[in-house]
Amino acid sequence: MYIEILKKVIKTKTYEYILLRKGSRDKKTGKIIKETIANLTNEPIEQVMNMVNAIKGKITVSIEDTYQGKTIGFSLVIMFIMNMLGILKVIGSSYEAKISLLLITARIVIQSSRLQALNWAKQRDYILDIIQFDKKEKDKLNDKTIYLGLDYIQENQIKIEDKLFKIYYGDNPPKRVFYDITSSYVEGDYENSNLATYGYNRDKKEGKKQIVIGLLTDSSGHAISIHTYKGNTNDTSTFIEQLNKLKNRFNLDTITIVGDGGMIKSEGIVKIKEYGFDYITSIGKPSIMKLINDTNSNIDMSLFDEDLKEIIENDTRYILRLNPFRKEDIRLTRESKLERLKEFIKVKQDYYNTHYRAKPQTLENNINKKISDLKLSKFVSYNVVYEDGDIVIKGKDINEDINKEVKTKALANISIKINEDEKRKVEQLDGCYVITSSLVDKDKDTKEDIHKAYKTLIKVENAFKILKTEFLEIRPLYIKTDKRIIGHVALSMLAYNISLKLKDYTKIAKLDFKNTIGLLSDVKTTIAKLTKKVSVNYIPKVNKDLEKLFNIMEFVMPNKVNY
Repeated sequence: MYIEILKKVIKTKTYEYILLRKGSRDKKTGKIIKETIANLTNEPIEQVMNMVNAIKGKITVSIEDTYQGKTIGFSLVIMFIMNMLGILKVIGSSYEAKISLLLITARIVIQSSRLQALNWAKQRDYILDIIQFDKKEKDKLNDKTIYLGLDYIQENQIKIEDKLFKIYYGDNPPKRVFYDITSSYVEGDYENSNLATYGYNRDKKEGKKQIVIGLLTDSSGHAISIHTYKGNTNDTSTFIEQLNKLKNRFNLDTITIVGDGGMIKSEGIVKIKEYGFDYITSIGKPSIMKLINDTNSNIDMSLFDEDLKEIIENDTRYILRLNPFRKEDIRLTRESKLERLKEFIKVKQDYYNTHYRAKPQTLENNINKKISDLKLSKFVSYNVVYEDGDIVIKGKDINEDINKEVKTKALANISIKINEDEKRKVEQLDGCYVITSSLVDKDKDTKEDIHKAYKTLIKVENAFKILKTEFLEIRPLYIKTDKRIIGHVALSMLAYNISLKLKDYTKIAKLDFKNTIGLLSDVKTTIAKLTKKVSVNYIPKVNKDLEKLFNIMEFVMPNKVNY
């Protein structure tokens, strides 16, 4: 918008007109078309000056009325980061693509259902205008068409991931990639779903169907690819597919894949070597003890120290360490379990000895289960001695002695037995861990490098936290079709990368991430009523924290809204 002053001479008189105008370019001819919004000729000069300042983003003259408009700040920042990461370019500008961008933004801003995202976009935010929905597209957007965004992402997931990989890394693909899986439970009826099924539930939601999600990231935590698996899929069966993806989709000839000991096993190592890749993983305590007891191996307990030690045997590099803090933590946990077991046994024994109908077998079954659940069975046992004794059975009216009855029952006396030799064996490897790798060239990769790379695997776990609970909250799933479940998970990965980038910026700016999210969410337009006929929509100046963040991002918040 702009102010234009026109002068018109009629006979000997000159007439002056003050017009509020808007210019736009005709799509067919390319010519500039001027549209008069209001004739301000008869308005007070103060109001005209007020309008000039408002158009410049400077409201300095008193105005008749102001009120808050829709939210805009957070959506503008998200779109800026989408453009930076190449997401806008890759997803495209079709109607379905625009809905996908809307859903990605809504996943970050409000973490809600598709219907709530629709209401937010239509009533509370400028996101539809920012994404450039035209009037017809806005009118078509409803509780049915909103799901086209999930369909679009699912249908184009591979293409999107492949293009983003090329944009993000160019000719410098990551040296190492990190892989792990998690589960996410679902709510509702999923009878027609092949993905949602019962399996090992990492969310500790027993009795819930679930899906399994596999995620590949680089060392910074940036997500490269995500895959949705059936809910009963185990770790290792997903791993080979990821190797094929790295080799055949991303065309990587040399890469080191990092995964935990439950993920990278012998079958996977064979495939890794076949592809010419390398690996970094870990082994569990049974495998460590097997190496220690192997007379052909040079690995023994003396190598476990706070400082890293390494041995290369049979084309495998073993990096050993003792974490003293972890050792003490395990010791305290074990002692705590023993105390909990003692308290449990006391409670069960007291109950048995005061309830005539309580059975010895039930008592012992409960104790056996508790020992097993606490994982103490290797060195803990117990002894029960039953001796006849009197037990008082109370009648319905416990206040009357005539309703009390004394019976004889074999009362239990339980003692815990701890096998100290077996306990020492269990304690032997407390705080000890072994990282294994095919990277045997010490000049190319130091033991410190490999150790750091394995510890970086926690960034995949952090990604799952952000996806599932801390910020994006993709669980539980209420989406009924497999196609849209896959689309939702893939879309959430894109939202995660945007969130991660924003988190990096807030870290550089030394700002609290959650507080910054709140500040961005509060950035709204102000609608200033300049005259009875004309209002101007502008964005007030943000606070110093957001100014600092925007300077680091090189993002410029517009001072007015032209939607």
